[in-house]
Amino acid sequence: MAENCKVIKREVLYVQVQVTSPLSVSSGDNEWTDSDVLRDADGNPFVTGNSLAGAMRAYLGKKKDDKDCFMGFTGKDADGNDDGKMSSLFVSDMCFDGKYISGVRDGVALNGSKVAVDGSKFDMEIIEAMATAHFYMELTIREQDDEQQIHHELKQIFRGIDEGEICLGGKKTRGFGRFRLLSVKHQTYDKTNFLEYAKSYKKDIWKMKPDCRNQWLDDSEVPSKMIHIDVPLRMRGGISIRRYASQKGEPDFVHITDHGVPIIPGSSLAGALRHRIVTILLDMKMAGIKLPENINELVDIAFGYVHGDNACASNIIIGETEIKNARPLTMVRTGVSRFESAVKQGTLYKEKTYVDGNLNVHIMVRKSEHPADEKWILGLLLLAIKDLQNGLLAVGGQTAIGRGIFEKQGPIVIDGKEGIEDAVIGELLKNMAEKGEVC
Repeated sequence: MAENCKVIKREVLYVQVQVTSPLSVSSGDNEWTDSDVLRDADGNPFVTGNSLAGAMRAYLGKKKDDKDCFMGFTGKDADGNDDGKMSSLFVSDMCFDGKYISGVRDGVALNGSKVAVDGSKFDMEIIEAMATAHFYMELTIREQDDEQQIHHELKQIFRGIDEGEICLGGKKTRGFGRFRLLSVKHQTYDKTNFLEYAKSYKKDIWKMKPDCRNQWLDDSEVPSKMIHIDVPLRMRGGISIRRYASQKGEPDFVHITDHGVPIIPGSSLAGALRHRIVTILLDMKMAGIKLPENINELVDIAFGYVHGDNACASNIIIGETEIKNARPLTMVRTGVSRFESAVKQGTLYKEKTYVDGNLNVHIMVRKSEHPADEKWILGLLLLAIKDLQNGLLAVGGQTAIGRGIFEKQGPIVIDGKEGIEDAVIGELLKNMAEKGEVC
């Protein structure tokens, strides 16, 4: 093992966060749902420190044998002996503060005709958005450590958390597991105050400490790992993504909500956009445009896949979207026989939907070592988004009766810039021809 160096100081950070989308961190148990949330002995949900640390390390792009990683490494030296270094960063479990709301989300896989795939129904327990939590991070600074580089990588981590690029738990590419920084408090312990270190993990001592969140985020040299796209939309009518009633007195079908707010799940948006991109690629092929890959392979690269032992994470990350200023509307409906013009027996039901709301769809595209990769994916995605803006692409159920249709509410914003989508789309074929290996 690498020779241990003298510890010169320790830095402890008390980090407060807010969960901004549902969190699904599974315990591996299925007592109440197919995937129950991880809880401690007192029944309180938490996120393990190794899950946090793993997400941070993956975001930095560091492997376990990368010797330049401040989160430690393992490997062999030139003589074949075990070589390594302990991580300079300790991350505690993330514990929730005060009230939180746990719920159940249903899911099902649909085929291209929006018909459920046999055996694909599942449910999972979640922690709903807006819950607050805290965790501790401790840096151990040794004599030979590059303290400036360590702080630079820690700033990358904080920027990744606050911009939603670091996510936790399951369904991360479909909007789950995002959280943002509320505050970061910092204390250094060295030989002048080492006795105070014994109290550093007591929550009460941090109440009077100043918040240094902005100092950790204010660094223009920290690059983003994603291309960020914002699409402001307005609903034209209602939306119907059903959550089946679980409480007495509720309508039979209720549009899905989270922390009391109507939402559009990232999986619903992803399914609609994926289907439209397939249609666009088919139209391109029919027009005589030569594609570099099979259509299914292009779509799999963009949206991810699992084929036996081979898998690729989605390069398009679609957030869960809140619908703001929408009006709830409860209606009673029934099925009518088209031949007899009479009510079908047993088809009366009550449904609650939401109408006339505003929303901002936030989508990210992973950056890659080959610049053409994210550009051709972005170009195809923007073509589908244009159809969403123009009311040509509907989302959710009951689209045949006008549900899930949107109109443009403002310009598409790509990494803070407006009006550049046409130029990106215009270079689609060029970048597709130059594409590298994304996965």
